[in-house]
Amino acid sequence: MERECRNCNRTLYAGHQYCAGCGAPWVARRITPMSVTAEFSERYLGTDNVFLKTLVDLFIRPHKVINGYINGQRKTYVNPASFYFISLTLIGLQVFLLKRFFPELLGLNGLSDQKNIFQLMNFFYDYMGLLTSIFIPAYALTGWIVFLDIKKFNFAEHIVFYIYVLGWFNIVIAISTPLIMLFNIPYSFMSFLISLFSVVMIAWSYKACFQLNFGQTLLKTLFAILLYGVVQLIFILIIISIVMAGLYFFSPETLTDFKIFTSGT
Repeated sequence: MERECRNCNRTLYAGHQYCAGCGAPWVARRITPMSVTAEFSERYLGTDNVFLKTLVDLFIRPHKVINGYINGQRKTYVNPASFYFISLTLIGLQVFLLKRFFPELLGLNGLSDQKNIFQLMNFFYDYMGLLTSIFIPAYALTGWIVFLDIKKFNFAEHIVFYIYVLGWFNIVIAISTPLIMLFNIPYSFMSFLISLFSVVMIAWSYKACFQLNFGQTLLKTLFAILLYGVVQLIFILIIISIVMAGLYFFSPETLTDFKIFTSGT
């Protein structure tokens, strides 16, 4: 008996359980708690889980994930956009838990007297993932300049490189939530430690993706750190200028509170 695929409307011939067009399985049974549990287990806990495979391989063999996607591989790993949005979701969940149960670890408990600064910090944590994503082009520009002599990736492909790597770090930070809560580790300190580790991870990803030897990896990484410091400073100055101009015109009282807060510290 012929049927139409419920995902792409292509004809699904009798005896075929998977669509030849999109690869989706034919699901005839009703939704039950057991079927939902089985589907969740297969997708997110099974050995063929592409998310876990992407997460592990980015740590062990990052070139397989990054070069694979750039060279057209689409089924083996999660695509960079989806992977990064998953990481932002996990970061958002982490911030929600810390704000709800451990606000002192975020440094929010001492700002009750500065209402506007408190709201500004709340805004930063609520949209931290999106705000830090602004710097992805800065990372990509840095990588593109550092590897001008090799020219393996164009600028857009460097963006893919950093979306994968930074998404991986977001997930690592999110996974650290139980440690932060259990040992009362300030969020800023944990982020600092992971940022130090990020240098090693980026260097390892450079080495794997561009087939560098140890000396090349060290030099490229040091050059990238110095160059990114300059590029990041420019980006930050631009962003601060835009934010301060916005506050000046739309919320001048926040600037007053900020001056009181900084002078007090």
